[in-house]
Amino acid sequence: MKKLNLFLPVSLAFLLVACQESEQETEQQEAEQQETEEASVSEGNTQTEQTEEKEENDLISVVEAKNLPDPPSTERELFNQPSGISSDTIIDEREPELAEQVLEEMRSLPVLPEDATEEEMDAYYKYFYSLVAFDFPDPQTVIDQMRFQLSGTPEADPQYQFKENYNIEIILDASGSMAEMAGSSTRMEQAKSEINTFLSKVPEEANISLRVYGHEGTGDDADKAMSCGAIEEVYERGPYDEAAFQEALNRFDPAGWTPIAGALESAAESFADLDGEQNTNLIYLVSDGIETCDGDPVSAAESFASSNVSPIINVIGFNADSETQAQLREVADTADGMFTNVNNAEELAAEFDQTEEILLRWKEWKRDAKGEVVSESLDTRAAIVKFSLAYHDNSTRQVSSVRGMLRMMEEEGLITRDQQKYFQSKSDEIDDLINQTREKYEEEFEEMRDTGLAEMEQRIEELAPDEAE
Repeated sequence: MKKLNLFLPVSLAFLLVACQESEQETEQQEAEQQETEEASVSEGNTQTEQTEEKEENDLISVVEAKNLPDPPSTERELFNQPSGISSDTIIDEREPELAEQVLEEMRSLPVLPEDATEEEMDAYYKYFYSLVAFDFPDPQTVIDQMRFQLSGTPEADPQYQFKENYNIEIILDASGSMAEMAGSSTRMEQAKSEINTFLSKVPEEANISLRVYGHEGTGDDADKAMSCGAIEEVYERGPYDEAAFQEALNRFDPAGWTPIAGALESAAESFADLDGEQNTNLIYLVSDGIETCDGDPVSAAESFASSNVSPIINVIGFNADSETQAQLREVADTADGMFTNVNNAEELAAEFDQTEEILLRWKEWKRDAKGEVVSESLDTRAAIVKFSLAYHDNSTRQVSSVRGMLRMMEEEGLITRDQQKYFQSKSDEIDDLINQTREKYEEEFEEMRDTGLAEMEQRIEELAPDEAE
């Protein structure tokens, strides 16, 4: 019995020691496992950081992340080419601020190695070209302009035939971006001036109106609802009265958001009683930005255009970027109207000038009670000349910008002489494409000028089916 009592404490001691050793062994294993996991996580983080760092420093990845279109190699790509940062101004030593802006953008890229691969060179050039590219008009714009210029003639679509009454409405963007400078004055100041000049010249028999949107509140989210609802006919439809119109122009300044769809819907309501059978209803939408009030301007334009009002909806982009131009063009196309982008007051005035000529023909038609206007009185060549000049002028400016900036980039040490030559050769290929496109359509338009609008549209489709869409 004593032996048993002696054995029991000894056994308990051994068990206690064994348990302690087991616990220590478990703790050690857990510690080792935790260290392994932490090391694995650390290694994974290191690999992720290295991958991210590599992507940040990899020229090709950086350029791809910008989702830029490739430099154009086809006519369609040329027509869709968005303009760069210059607003179609030559970028070289004579425009130091613009030139420095391009240089800063190129410095923001990972350094182009002296022994860069062709893929790296092409990525670098892709970004460079996006900065200095100019806008080139789609030949479909010639069709749109000629359709408008045929107003009142036997060849014109019914929508463009002269009616007893002529109603003109300007829908003007008064959102905050219209306060930006465009030369020596703001976009809004220029727009107001040219709109006033245009409407002051229309025949006294025509009725005019001015509708503005986004002229209240600010661009802050807190003001969005108020600003998006700010759509007002500041000059009610009627003959032009200089004093009253000036007062209307002074009632608003650029302020908030951009409810294009709402403005078109508001205009449609006001025109509801002006049936297209007795009225020629012309709408000019002037905007520098896209819809920002969650509306659908394309759908609104389609609904307005298909109503009994049969409006002619022409859209003018004012210093509009590529995204804005795409949306505004779609609005015009949906309404079977004309889209043009202008960069300054002079170009805006030129767009209104062609309407003044049509209005004078309408006044003559109304006075003489004639049912037709001779086609020979139309300057149908104007649209073709404008198309050709745009290609020639912008091609010249783009060539000058490319050469000037490549030279400056070499002087800054951003590229080598051989790389400059490589980039210049790629630019020469694009310039050849521009010149070939211009010459092709100049010849075709000249041949088609006397064949009538319908045949011209058909010929455009035969030339390049996807280019008439």
